Amino acid sequence: MKWLTWVLLAANLAAAGVFIGSAHWSQSFSEQNAPMNVDRLSLRSQSGPAGREETPAAPETEDLCVEWRGLNQDELPLVREQLKVMAGERVMSFTEVPVETRQWVLFPPLPSPESAEAKLGELAAAGLKDAFVVKDGIWRNAISLGLYANDEAARRRVREVEDKGVLGTRVEVQPRQGTDFYFVIRSEDPDALKGLGEIRQAYPGSRQSRVACPS
Repeated sequence: MKWLTWVLLAANLAAAGVFIGSAHWSQSFSEQNAPMNVDRLSLRSQSGPAGREETPAAPETEDLCVEWRGLNQDELPLVREQLKVMAGERVMSFTEVPVETRQWVLFPPLPSPESAEAKLGELAAAGLKDAFVVKDGIWRNAISLGLYANDEAARRRVREVEDKGVLGTRVEVQPRQGTDFYFVIRSEDPDALKGLGEIRQAYPGSRQSRVACPS
């Protein structure tokens, strides 16, 4: 019977050894692999999308404007042609601005002279007797409702017309007859405006000044 006892004891010790070894092997495997997974997670969280780089936004450029005043009636067309040449060679534009203006109240151009005359009849029936159809120019077939010295008077006329049930009129700024003009030159490139001082020397009675660009 002693030999049977020793056999059972040996079997129990072998089973315990297998269990302990298995637990130790699993723990070792876990310890060896856990840091690798942590590193991978850390690297993924710190890196951005592959193959993409941030592109810095281009800086916004601000337009620069120069007023050129004091040109007489003979000098104005000469300077206009010089500015046209400059605008064709550089990033630059210019406009002619009247010194004195009037406010023109009008009904926008109609598709044809016949439709304009028909609209004029409607306005007359509404009590607007002092209107007429524009016969030529860019406002051909529009209906003029009066020229006024300032914006306040023009707006008062618009309200008067609207009170008679006529909607859709507009106010346009027009140069006064015989007024002088000046130039507003505009560019986003400071170098494009440097040549203005050189050509101004031929017109000593005129003056140039930096101004805020009109919106």
